Amino acid sequence: MLTSLKSITSCRRAAIAAGSIALLTLPALAGTPKALTLVPGDAEMVVVLPNLGELLGDINTINALLGDMGNGEIMMVTSMVRGMPGIHLDGSAAIVLDMTDDWEGEPDAVVILPVSNFGDLTQGREAVDGLVEFPMGNDTIYFSDLGGGFAAMSNDTGVLSGFVPASNTIEEIQATLGAAGSRVAEANDVMIYVNFDGLRPMLEESFVELEEQGEMIEMMAGPEAAQGFDTFMGLYKTAVADGQAVVGGFSFDADSGFAFDFGLQFSDGSESAALFNNEGNADSFFDHVPDMDFFFAQAFDLSGVGIQKMFDGYFEIIEGLDTSGMIVGIELEELLSQFQGGAVVVGGTNIMAMNGLLGNSVMYTEGENPDAVIQAMKTLYSTMGNVEAPGVSVDASFADESEDVNGVNAYAHSMSIEIDSAGMGGGMGMPDPAMIMQMVFGPGGPAGYTAKAGDGLVFTFSQDAGMLSTAVNAANGENTMMSNNGIASAAALLPDNRVMEAYVGVDHILNTVGPMLMMFGIIPEFEPMEGLTPLAFGATADGGGMLIRTVLPLNTVKSVMEMVPPEALDMLGGGGDDDWDSDEDDDGDMSF
Repeated sequence: MLTSLKSITSCRRAAIAAGSIALLTLPALAGTPKALTLVPGDAEMVVVLPNLGELLGDINTINALLGDMGNGEIMMVTSMVRGMPGIHLDGSAAIVLDMTDDWEGEPDAVVILPVSNFGDLTQGREAVDGLVEFPMGNDTIYFSDLGGGFAAMSNDTGVLSGFVPASNTIEEIQATLGAAGSRVAEANDVMIYVNFDGLRPMLEESFVELEEQGEMIEMMAGPEAAQGFDTFMGLYKTAVADGQAVVGGFSFDADSGFAFDFGLQFSDGSESAALFNNEGNADSFFDHVPDMDFFFAQAFDLSGVGIQKMFDGYFEIIEGLDTSGMIVGIELEELLSQFQGGAVVVGGTNIMAMNGLLGNSVMYTEGENPDAVIQAMKTLYSTMGNVEAPGVSVDASFADESEDVNGVNAYAHSMSIEIDSAGMGGGMGMPDPAMIMQMVFGPGGPAGYTAKAGDGLVFTFSQDAGMLSTAVNAANGENTMMSNNGIASAAALLPDNRVMEAYVGVDHILNTVGPMLMMFGIIPEFEPMEGLTPLAFGATADGGGMLIRTVLPLNTVKSVMEMVPPEALDMLGGGGDDDWDSDEDDDGDMSF
């Protein structure tokens, strides 16, 4: 059985791949995995399986879902693990990796296994110097009894003999993982934990190269640009010094689908941790944009003190890199001060009719001073209208006064951009810039309205009076995206306290491109889809760290797979046989 396992985990890539698979489970598991209490505090990288039995079941389900693309040996391997005597399938497991040689080469590994009976696991074999030798086909592995319902396993006696389990409490583990790591540990089939102390030397080595680039910037763009780069370097060095842990996770649920987590935790009390203690209420801004078929929808809440402080540092960097003074002239900080909260919806459009990808889009924002933002936009458009560059001509206008548009006082704005690819150094074969602009913005190029509504500003991306009225009504709470069932279903799978969330309307995208795929023979036929749960992304910035979760709903994944068969993917990707599990890639065995 372990011979088969060895083929799966024969190198570091396999361990990381296994860790990625574990991040799929959406429903929260019960508490912090107990196996982590035995992991030494100086462990550089740990792959955690919070519930071994649930992971094995989910692997089988995923493999069955893949159909012909699945691997027939997986069921055999998971069945053998389930059949191992003495294994406690409802317990947690951990793979402790020693990333030797500065993360190069094959790591040493010790597996912490949950056991119900150590004697059954080792089939009554006697321990010699604390290790039980166990033959596995042509290989030999070794076990040691850790007590408390756990055993350690490795195929290297030196590694296993030198392994000293810790005796951490659950509270100590939660403090080490922080808010971000604890969320990942409790909500995934697999978690990867990387101790930042192991990463820090590599990141510090990058300082030298980055500082050399800063010197080049000063030589080429002057001391002002170098000052902005120095500000960036200061923030980067602070983050490296303050980092505590990097975490990732993967989970799968037959009802919900797949989820991937990435988190970064800073040391408690550090300067960086202070920036990540923000309350998030991003979803509330969907109550100010209209409910519609959408390609993409996003909401953000950037009002937290820490986030605003990061914005201040961002302004310093941008202004420092600006040697022309243009950014200061357009009052960028006044403009972006409005974006302390809001939502954007890219509504579905008919691409074949050349209405423009953004032609049915709206944005709502709230901030400190809407009137100041309107003045800043006037300055911005005036500045853009003076742009002079080889092959580029820009004509931009923003109305000095508002006008009545369907009973709404709104400012009209527009922009035309003419690009001469030859003048820019291009030649034959380059895409037609005018066609690209029409595909993105529709006939006439970028244009729209800006109006005060609700507690902020409404922006439209076309001068459609009806769309403006719809957007203003939504800003005041009428027929809003808050009632969208698809977004509500996807939002339930994301972490709480979100400062940002985004959704991809897969059904509306497929209904737009499906007829074109059928027309070009990529798919044999197309039936319109409806009611698919959108792909979802959510981010938190609290508890001294950050967490980003990506969710792929199962019904949506299955619908895409049914619509686009493997042979169609080969056509889109140019064919080829990319077998990641090829034996040709194996360059050694992990000490496991």
